[in-house]
Amino acid sequence: MKDILTTASAAEILGVSVRTAQLWVESGQLPSWKTPGGHRRIPRQAVLDLVEESNTEQVSMAARAVVVAAKGRAEDWRLVGLPGSGLLLDVVEDVDAALRLVEVTPPMLIIVENADNDDRRKFIASVGSNFRFRQTGLFSLVDKGPERPVARAHHRVQLRMSGNVAELSSAIMDYLRSTIPATPRSAGFLPPWNESARLEAVQQSDLLGSAPDPSFDRLVRLAAHAARTPVAMFTLITRDTQWFKSRIGFDGETTPRDWSFCNQTLLANQFTVIEDLSKVENFVQNPALAEPFGFRFYAGAPVRDPQDFALGSICVIDVVPRKLDSSELEALSTIAEATSNLIRVRMQQREERNKLTSGI
Repeated sequence: MKDILTTASAAEILGVSVRTAQLWVESGQLPSWKTPGGHRRIPRQAVLDLVEESNTEQVSMAARAVVVAAKGRAEDWRLVGLPGSGLLLDVVEDVDAALRLVEVTPPMLIIVENADNDDRRKFIASVGSNFRFRQTGLFSLVDKGPERPVARAHHRVQLRMSGNVAELSSAIMDYLRSTIPATPRSAGFLPPWNESARLEAVQQSDLLGSAPDPSFDRLVRLAAHAARTPVAMFTLITRDTQWFKSRIGFDGETTPRDWSFCNQTLLANQFTVIEDLSKVENFVQNPALAEPFGFRFYAGAPVRDPQDFALGSICVIDVVPRKLDSSELEALSTIAEATSNLIRVRMQQREERNKLTSGI
């Protein structure tokens, strides 16, 4: 029956793995029914409708990069990373492992070394033809490619392999930055490459301007106690503003974004410690270092949404230069993770309420 498909046939049309198609069936994204023999069947039109819908709607992506490293180079990529991308990095050397990483939610970036090898070429062809990855940047690193990244198609870029992972990472980041509008010199900060998507995630979090929340307040107080600092905050960073969802030891709900030390945390996309702010050139003219604030120490850990976008940070500030010991670092990391988990739970609950309200 041409109008009825098996899960495998539906997966082939959709350009996804059979397992992914099964996940979509189980979630209700693909309507289906079971035959008396227990086999799953899917209407062809439902598959075609999903293809058409997905070609017109924005695909949800994760703030992650997947690197399919050449054999023996995974650790090099983990050490070097993609500084300034705003993405968390998943590094594998096996194509099947890469497929498992990308099958549910597309990452914003995929980098494939030795892309002219058969199995990796097939992986690139599979991803490149799949509508779900049309907004994903796909870098193919080949032995005889161009010395600098060259766009071969929409979001598809080719680059020559190099023995130096740091050089490759730098070349990729230079290319990515060339594709976004330049930051005004007056801004006083450098945003991460994924800033546009990150700002959208901040809006979607529904936290901006929200009422005080005892759950977040407790976590911020715990951060101040754990680090023994007079100031602690849960910040949300918008295009121009740093807004405090919760704070202790600081008056006022906002500051201009170019005052924010959390810009460094967003750019590094990891726990960031600045032991003496007065010795960092970027902060010499920052008003927060002058009276009446006199800030000298900052430590911040990213707070993330369900797709791993950094919305802001859990940060602590002191008026004297200092260090954090290992227990303080671990405590603040745990508090930031707890804050992220609380946000994920709240967003999931809101989504479930919306589904109930809409009758889905």
